[in-house]
Amino acid sequence: MRPRELIATHSNTDFDGFAGMVAAHKLYPEAHISLGGAVNRNVREFQALYADLVPVVDPVELDLEGVERLILVDTTHANRIGDLGRLCGRDGVQVVAFDHHGEERPPYLSDEHLITSRDGSIVTLLLRIVAERGIPVTPFEASLFAIGIHEDTGSLTFSTTTEHDAEALAFCMRHGADPVLIERWLTNALTPGQRSTLAAALEAAEEHEAGGRRVLLAAVVRDDYVEGVSVVAHRVMDLTACDAFVLLVEMEERVFATARSRGGGVDVAALLAPVGGGGHSAASSAVLKDQSLAAARAAVLAALPGAVTPAPSAAEVMTPGLPAVDAVSSVDDALIACRRQGLDGLAVTKDGLVVGSVGLVDLERALGHGLGHAPVKAVMTARLPAVAAATAIERAAEAIVDGGLGWAAVVGDGAPRPPREGDVLGVVSRRLFAREQVAPAEPAPEVAGNVAGRLAELGLSELFAHVQALAGDVRGVYLVGGAVRDLLLGERSFDIDVAVEGDGIAFAEALAARLHGHVRAHRKFGTAVVVTSRRAPHIDVASTRSESYEYPAALPKVEHAGIRSDLARRDFTINAMAVALQPDLFGALLDPFGGLSDLQAKRIVVLHNLSFIEDPTRILRALRYETRYGLRMDEHTLGLARACAGMDLIGDLSSARLRDELVALLDEEKVEFALERLEDLGLEEAVHARFRAGARERVLVRHGDEVVRRHHLEREVPRWRLRLLWLLLELEPEEIAAWARRMRVRRRDADVLERGHLVARRVVRRLASGPGEAELAELLRQEPLEAAVLAIVLGESVAAPSRVGHYLDVTRHVRLEIDGEDLLALGLSRGPRVGEVLASVLRLKVNGTVAGRDEELAAARRLL
Repeated sequence: MRPRELIATHSNTDFDGFAGMVAAHKLYPEAHISLGGAVNRNVREFQALYADLVPVVDPVELDLEGVERLILVDTTHANRIGDLGRLCGRDGVQVVAFDHHGEERPPYLSDEHLITSRDGSIVTLLLRIVAERGIPVTPFEASLFAIGIHEDTGSLTFSTTTEHDAEALAFCMRHGADPVLIERWLTNALTPGQRSTLAAALEAAEEHEAGGRRVLLAAVVRDDYVEGVSVVAHRVMDLTACDAFVLLVEMEERVFATARSRGGGVDVAALLAPVGGGGHSAASSAVLKDQSLAAARAAVLAALPGAVTPAPSAAEVMTPGLPAVDAVSSVDDALIACRRQGLDGLAVTKDGLVVGSVGLVDLERALGHGLGHAPVKAVMTARLPAVAAATAIERAAEAIVDGGLGWAAVVGDGAPRPPREGDVLGVVSRRLFAREQVAPAEPAPEVAGNVAGRLAELGLSELFAHVQALAGDVRGVYLVGGAVRDLLLGERSFDIDVAVEGDGIAFAEALAARLHGHVRAHRKFGTAVVVTSRRAPHIDVASTRSESYEYPAALPKVEHAGIRSDLARRDFTINAMAVALQPDLFGALLDPFGGLSDLQAKRIVVLHNLSFIEDPTRILRALRYETRYGLRMDEHTLGLARACAGMDLIGDLSSARLRDELVALLDEEKVEFALERLEDLGLEEAVHARFRAGARERVLVRHGDEVVRRHHLEREVPRWRLRLLWLLLELEPEEIAAWARRMRVRRRDADVLERGHLVARRVVRRLASGPGEAELAELLRQEPLEAAVLAIVLGESVAAPSRVGHYLDVTRHVRLEIDGEDLLALGLSRGPRVGEVLASVLRLKVNGTVAGRDEELAAARRLL
């Protein structure tokens, strides 16, 4: 990496210096934060867990030759920033410093580039500038800034604290700083009495688990009075990473009870309520004068189950799938996979067994040694960070930090070590914590109307009754996707897509049991298909989810989410509506993005600006909707489509995805406008360099469709295949064959595409010499009907419409009334001659020489 601007702070980096660098980055957004040398443990762990939100670079990865500006935070001294110190005073490098220690200015700093204050925290100085410039601050950043201020001011108790520190802390709170996050990462100094009490508490602490929460309780006796035992409770929380801690100290003939919790999972006010405690859910205390230490302990333990909110497990919040690479894959391939997925490492598999993991750092080092071609197994480690499915998500954080991959695998109970790929249910990553651990439930979209009456017209009342009966166990059940769009358009849809806010597969299994059907589940994606033995359509059931794309044209990564996020992941507003199927809201139309008004205005509006870039197949889908429903892309959507086409991203699609969308588009009843769009948007070359959808091809498509209708070939000639032949008109047969292989076209379809033009041209050439009816029939009989249609359109000058048309309508249906048994009865021996005679008689019948069984027998007798 060769940055132009760097931000650095002193070694032994604490939260104030670290948060100060993040604040400086708000002022210098092009600069990179460099975190090297000694770093306090709590800062190192914080950055490892939230690296997605606070990216840093290691000095060893930097090429310093291109640095033009160095921003120092919480120091002005070159000898306190490690190797970066040599940039200070170097020609062409501007040094800017923010400091609050009042030290003498070094010679490489000018007065105008040294900004100082006497505040207790360097973050305070930087936040004043951020606020003055009106630069936005996120809740996470506000939390980090608050931690830095708390740490360097002793939570505003140190003598160096100024009113500006308090104002800066208030600024953080106004911008959404999270007290839970702040409390988790703060530390406090202890008095000698508190330290001895802490030692006794740690020795006496007993662990209890309830609802996935880890609660420690310590009951100790002190001969002397210790002031501030609440600080001891807080420190035990820091040292043990428990969810809650209860400290019972018997001293001066009383029992002092103090309880602290983090994360909101344990209500310590409820925990101490039986012993007269006061406070709130995160902090509570009590003084017991007439109760023994043993009685107080028993009372607290009895109250524990009712004070706990069960913790979400790793299985409940995991992302399905395992980011893995095969052991024999190259270092280059593994590096690409890591960078595309934004991961710090991958699992390594061999023959279905997870044999270890490989970190991004090791891959990059191997690449630096010229080992990009080497197999991953040469640099892997035989260890995979993993947690059991039932592990509380807070416990999973330890495995994520220690594992060094930025994620940990979630394995089923009883899974072997090492696990097989099938034993890995999914992963929990640090991204989960960057989203403040467990995302809050999203509000349901506003109801735009009720379409229960239209649902009744679908003839699926029995199905909907079963859905409503099962809906009580989930948050919401919805009809989604194209079925809702078609319902509003008055079109009959054969797609029944149901989205479940909950376990979609479990819902599908329960629904299948009621319908006496069965389920085909795809557990990796949380989807299932309910197949019934009745005439009802197949029902697709999926857990509501959100999607993200790691790179343009990639397949999406999915994560559980509510119905609004599920709708937001879709392509267009007209497809981002849902109809509630649960009893209390049955028929309610949810339309968070204005799809109904767009449908009424006959416009197609993309949901977000990167939609086409993330999935370019959506462009072809938009063309299909324009063709089928008479809708039109609005100006903004059309501009985005044109921009995406100009970036050649459609060529990055998997061949099967492009093939499926192209086939669906060409199979629409009306296609001419869509072909115009293909040409207008410059999408032709994404299919093939010589694929054409211009004016000539559109005329040919129209004439070909007319031939199909005139000769009643609709059931025999796939509409898409004939149209595609016209669009491939400029390609040679071998080029079409190669293209069909790349697009994974089925063999029988590929044969038609490859031979269609060749046969049609041969027929046209032969017609010029006036062949007989039988000769023409023999030329066409074993060839695809598409070739005959092409010949009719291309052979106007040689009477192809009448000659080939007669073949399609009459000749190809001519059949003999005699067979081989009749020839045997005439004395002909079994063998190839039987077929030859029958073929000769058929030619005579096609040419009109013979008619009826008697004349066929007479002709056969003459040929014997």
